[in-house]
Amino acid sequence: MIDSLHYRGVICGDSDEILSELYEQGVRVDLILTDPPYNLKKDFGNNSDSLELPEFFKISRQRISMCRDLLNNDGSIIWFGIHHYIGFIQTIMYEVGLFYKRLNIWHYENGFCRSRKTPMTQYEPFLWFSKSPNKWTYNVDDVRVPYKSQKRLKSPVYYTASDGTRKKWEPNPLGAMRGDVWSFPTLAGSLYKNERTEHPTQKPESLITELIKAFCPKNKDGMYEGTILDPFHGSGTLGVCCEKLNAQGHKISWIGIELEKRWCEVALHRLEKINTERGLI
Repeated sequence: MIDSLHYRGVICGDSDEILSELYEQGVRVDLILTDPPYNLKKDFGNNSDSLELPEFFKISRQRISMCRDLLNNDGSIIWFGIHHYIGFIQTIMYEVGLFYKRLNIWHYENGFCRSRKTPMTQYEPFLWFSKSPNKWTYNVDDVRVPYKSQKRLKSPVYYTASDGTRKKWEPNPLGAMRGDVWSFPTLAGSLYKNERTEHPTQKPESLITELIKAFCPKNKDGMYEGTILDPFHGSGTLGVCCEKLNAQGHKISWIGIELEKRWCEVALHRLEKINTERGLI
């Protein structure tokens, strides 16, 4: 039996089967952060990204329903998608009883385009839904961003409130509130060669770490101490980011499920490297 309060590791197998097993074992998680197949015929070593559309929508509904059941009552789902189908996925989340929080954008400018017949893609959407209509985790101060102008930090701004009173706004010393456009470069180019694997849809650690910081629960000491599940773990970026945060003193439990043995091995190699650097092995 998996103890979700203390489990940290990769499960190599079919998430459509393993999610049900975890549920039957009583495993519950605080956050599901995942980048599932987009059904764009990418080669992951299997046919998981090449389904007929009715089958893709059917299996997406089954997966999302299972993820809903695995969430704690105040848990959230962060689900990456593609502009082709994100509207269908959003509709499914509504229909299975999840509660919409935001459609976010991962924006990047260092991608490339294979076609001159359409605009170059510079974003991927990701959905945020909660299990509860009124309880969820969002650590607003952990993911603030620098103000565009430092002049804003020098003096307060006065404004008239709706009741006619004069109010004072002062900039937060931690920075501006993050918006729903998350700008992080892709792993293209020589600058990211040490992080990049051969996985065709690997997300950057910088982005995934920021999402963990935003949506993972914290303990009374202000450290991240939730349980995170990635049913489509790929090359292991979720686990890598959790372990790098744990090396700073956080206590994140995580489960990464991956169908393809090749990517499980890549993930385990990346984790082994981190543990070696920490002196754990």
